[in-house]
Amino acid sequence: MNIFCTGISCSGRKELLADFETLCVQRELNIGFFNVGDYMHRVAAESRVHFTEKVLDSDPAVLSLARRTAFYEIARDAKSYQHAIIGLHACFRWRGSLLEGFSFKDIEIIPPDMFINVVDNIADIYARMEKSTQWAGIKKAALNVWLDEEEFLTRQIAHLTEKPHYTVARQHELANFYELLFSDKPKFYLSYPITLLRDTPEEIEKIRKLGTKLRHSFIVFDPLTIKDMALVTFSKADGGDDEMLNVPETMSELDDDVIEQIKTRTISRDYQFVHQSDFVVVLYPTDKLSPGVLSEMNYATRHNKPVYAVYNETRSIFFENLCDKIFDTFEELEEFLQETYQSR
Repeated sequence: MNIFCTGISCSGRKELLADFETLCVQRELNIGFFNVGDYMHRVAAESRVHFTEKVLDSDPAVLSLARRTAFYEIARDAKSYQHAIIGLHACFRWRGSLLEGFSFKDIEIIPPDMFINVVDNIADIYARMEKSTQWAGIKKAALNVWLDEEEFLTRQIAHLTEKPHYTVARQHELANFYELLFSDKPKFYLSYPITLLRDTPEEIEKIRKLGTKLRHSFIVFDPLTIKDMALVTFSKADGGDDEMLNVPETMSELDDDVIEQIKTRTISRDYQFVHQSDFVVVLYPTDKLSPGVLSEMNYATRHNKPVYAVYNETRSIFFENLCDKIFDTFEELEEFLQETYQSR
């Protein structure tokens, strides 16, 4: 199986794949890891073309030729493995322009079987970029746009080639990521009222631990593997504690446009998590209204994704209408999921 793993520069893609390679070695999986950029530098050097860290300033024809040659060499080396993970970019945002990361002709050389787009907290990406010669000084607005473009193009190419596509957080649990790639375990999105529970973090931690418990049998997509909304919700203007959130000083002041981008990206990403799941699990330990959870439930319903909720407060007919089943306890939900999905 050939897995194309995309992600913008400093997205955490390389770090995730490095950790994942260690896990695959431990499990004795016959899998090769290949990074297109590394191969491009090597094949260019063999032709006495030495790319600098400002490689994207190079002649587009030279870059295209180096990338095409890199794909041929990866295709040759990948024959030694049962599986191959190819790390690359779908696109680059450079000097105000959008550049291709690979072409349709390139992927004819290595036919993909699956696409993964890696995302991370924007604060962590920005902090990595500030330490990079190539990317230091990138504008926060441009960074948000590039994240959107990378995910969009990856999804569109997956649709064109009729292959599965998943958006995965850098912090997605490694063993669960392994199961996503190499098992047929059912997948679900874990929905819970994060904003309502922000003053009771112990409740959030309890819910996430329940989600972790279900990882033994399911692939779990947890929205809090990305914490971008902490930049907005707990900004300095609101009296938030940046040190507690590990928010870099450079990200502490955000203009209105960037805040709006973060909000929009959070919504679209969580909807993507729902879209790539088989069903949605809602853990709702409060009687207060959560527009976010209700929106996710509505999105799931409109896309024919079953919704199973744990909720023991007074039930609204509108809440009930969005659920396939409602349980009083987590144990009842767990038993139902095991019987319903594990038997298939």
